[in-house]
Amino acid sequence: MTDDLAGTVSRRMLMRGALGAAAALPLSAHLAPARAQPAMPLPPQDPAGMIASLTDGVFINANENPLGPGESALRALAGLEKLGGRYGFPLSARLATLFAAQNGLKAENIAIHPGSFAPLRNAMLAFSGKDRPIAYAEPTFSDGFYGANGQPVTRAVTVPLAGDFALDVRALLAAAPDAGLFYICNPNNPTGLVTPRADIEWLLANKPAGSLLLIDEAYIHYSDRAQSCLDLVAKGADVLVLRTFSKIYGLAGLRLGLVAARRDLLDRLMDYGVNIPPMPAVIAAEASLLDPALVPARKAYTAAVRNDVFAWLKERGIRTLPSETSFAMLHVGRPGEEVQAALARERVFTSGSRKHMPDWMRISFGTPAEMAAFKTAFAKVMGLKA
Repeated sequence: MTDDLAGTVSRRMLMRGALGAAAALPLSAHLAPARAQPAMPLPPQDPAGMIASLTDGVFINANENPLGPGESALRALAGLEKLGGRYGFPLSARLATLFAAQNGLKAENIAIHPGSFAPLRNAMLAFSGKDRPIAYAEPTFSDGFYGANGQPVTRAVTVPLAGDFALDVRALLAAAPDAGLFYICNPNNPTGLVTPRADIEWLLANKPAGSLLLIDEAYIHYSDRAQSCLDLVAKGADVLVLRTFSKIYGLAGLRLGLVAARRDLLDRLMDYGVNIPPMPAVIAAEASLLDPALVPARKAYTAAVRNDVFAWLKERGIRTLPSETSFAMLHVGRPGEEVQAALARERVFTSGSRKHMPDWMRISFGTPAEMAAFKTAFAKVMGLKA
């Protein structure tokens, strides 16, 4: 056994051993408070100032949920101060079991991560390379595939979205017949458009042998038409499905996500890093999953805000893509970064253009009050009637 392989096996065994030992102990054993230590002086703190730095303006640039965690999550988080120093291994296993049960899977099909960025990147590293590239259509959420120098970490084959900004899976396969990994964000970020399930199934049936589909379902809860691929995991298909609690559940700052796949595929991901999820995020996520009213209420809330903004923009001749998510692309007719910068001067922070869409920009949907401020600033910047 090589040193590298020995290290990989050791990491894997260490993590499983820790989880197994944790699960075997009573919950009280994990949550026992540590022995008190002498108090140390703390640096001056300014909670009001820190909050103001994140709220001094209208921030509709990062697809965050303006409502934050749900009431059920907030109740679960209350009183966790004494547990902040705990890893909470058994709680992650419990969350995996709950999510699996709710989605017709086995707990062994679920790996919990601090957000979905790490498994996205790990999947790229594990299943693509020089001889078998990763393939995807642009623009999409491809941040995890690039290094600090702005270059792809591994070989990537990309195609533009079709003329209607939809994903053409046949063009993608034709461009990368040797791909090891095909990436689909569904609904897509930044367009907000849905790739039909029939297209995903076609790609799965026609892809090269041994390759995989990586399907990011970060925004699927907002859509009426997007069909989840979690059932393909249950069937043992060559797919990895990503989910996050950062969007409709409002836990972006707590950082929690998961990947669903066959156990052998999840084991491959562990070769590229074992991520310990933050315990408070796991507790908040569990409470969110157990709240049956949360997702429908937030979906309806976002749809109402989205429909209002779309109607306002249509009245003023601004084209939008028919997003089914918490964000949308707007055609501004000039470099998107120019409009983004002008809005920022009005303290309205948005996101700029994307590859192949230079005269578009993206906005996230905030509260009605935030979108009213956006309308005022956007009308001013674009020379539209208020």
